[in-house]
Amino acid sequence: MKKQSVIIYIIFILTLSSIPIISTAEPNSKLIRELSIIDSFHPELSGDSYKEWHYFNFIDEENNLKFFVTFLIAGNLDNQLQSYGSIIMAYNIEDNFGGSSAPYSISEIEYSIDSPDLTIRNNYVELLPNGYKVHAEGLILPSVEYKDSIAIPIIFDATYIPMAEPTSIFQGTIGDSYKDNMNWVSTAPACKVIGNLIIGEEDYLLDGVQGYHDHNWGTWSWGDNIGWDWGQGIEANNDDADTDVGRYCIVLGRLTDSSHFSENGNRLLLWKNKHQIAVFENVVFEYEWVTVPYTPHHYLSMITATAEDDSCNTIISTFSISNAIPLVLCDDPQQTSCTTILELTGTYDVSGTIDGKPINFQAAGFAEYCY
Repeated sequence: MKKQSVIIYIIFILTLSSIPIISTAEPNSKLIRELSIIDSFHPELSGDSYKEWHYFNFIDEENNLKFFVTFLIAGNLDNQLQSYGSIIMAYNIEDNFGGSSAPYSISEIEYSIDSPDLTIRNNYVELLPNGYKVHAEGLILPSVEYKDSIAIPIIFDATYIPMAEPTSIFQGTIGDSYKDNMNWVSTAPACKVIGNLIIGEEDYLLDGVQGYHDHNWGTWSWGDNIGWDWGQGIEANNDDADTDVGRYCIVLGRLTDSSHFSENGNRLLLWKNKHQIAVFENVVFEYEWVTVPYTPHHYLSMITATAEDDSCNTIISTFSISNAIPLVLCDDPQQTSCTTILELTGTYDVSGTIDGKPINFQAAGFAEYCY
């Protein structure tokens, strides 16, 4: 397993709501109206513990490339000294890792309470009639291990076209001092992604690769007694030259404490052929850790989620982890109070029964283990 530590201020998590699938052929005014409501920003929560972000990822199987970007705003938005924005990017190309994290003043940020649109200096998310236009720029800083290394530019420019209908997951609680303080909305549990990722002199063309988008907001502090699990995967499509998005996709999540003992809500959701076919509210998460011989170190190797309902529907999702990037998240520059999120990539094996019919598929995907 490859590991690389990345220290940043803030990042990621999870909820969804029913809206129609975007048509790639013509504008969808109903969709635009609904997305403008559920995917807009919530500055009324502004304060010391406020956090809100857009998250996008993609998997390019042809180039063995995985990538995510987060557009974050946080803090008291009425005070430039007590608020900030951040653009966080990370990639894994054939088990080689890289990424960038850059802070921005709130004076360089424009957000909307009426749409998902967000601008952070030269970076932006814009809702278009056929999907989301996403643009992010950053610098991969020189390695401290190699004195001759130089900063490398990274530019992501793509359109995310939703290929599966979204649905509401939940509003839940994390931490000991809050109630219903975490919100998770995914307007696009499966997307076709078209665009480019440029890393230095390498230009990766994204021609219909699979992607995902969600939007998260709430009030909590990094370093609190908080924890969560999150994951999503999309079955590969080997039959359609137009897109890598296959029949099935899965999204799952759990809110808990930093030790992952408490239960503050969990969900597992499935889609088939663009439509949601199951929502489970009774999900048990189990973890498998591997200890490195002759050392005190151990790492997470597998996450299993077992879901069932009163209608005898059952799903078992096993996520086999291939790589992990620890993200250390702090609300203060002194890093006196921090939370760690393991950003994971790997493969989902999903099996079970829905409405008496067997379900079996594999999906490359992402996951998070926050503690």
